Amino acid sequence: MILVADVALAGALLLVAAAFLRAEEVTRGHGLLPSWVIRAAGVAEPVLGVAVLALWVWGDPGRPVWAAAAVWHAALAGYLLILLRVRGRVPCGCLDAVTPVSPAKAGVGVVWAAASAVMATGVVPLPETAPVRLLHLALAGFAALLAVVAASVLSVSSSSPRRRTR
Repeated sequence: MILVADVALAGALLLVAAAFLRAEEVTRGHGLLPSWVIRAAGVAEPVLGVAVLALWVWGDPGRPVWAAAAVWHAALAGYLLILLRVRGRVPCGCLDAVTPVSPAKAGVGVVWAAASAVMATGVVPLPETAPVRLLHLALAGFAALLAVVAASVLSVSSSSPRRRTR
């Protein structure tokens, strides 16, 4: 059950990383959201991620913050699905200005939303000691990296022309 926490923490780490890696001009180019919403999201996203991570490190269950993270990830997944439907496979601007939106990216968002929702219920106990919580944070960092690489590989492979094999 603690692996759920690692997945949820990976989502929180990427919320923080998005502050440094996201391409707001790409999101503006989608033409789906007002610019004030994009600016507000650019501030709220890393603040929410830092809040989740800080509560985890301090050993506080932070159930309302986990609930907010679940809603945020669900909203992001929904936005990606709408973007895919309305604009097609355009760059999503999530963590870079190049990688196109895909159902896989939306699916990862749903997984993060679900994991964060489970954490918000309080059924997953936090590790009692700070070193163990930090170890899980490191595992979450690795999981986040794997998720980003996997989504990029899926995006590239699904947009590449199919080769004929004999």
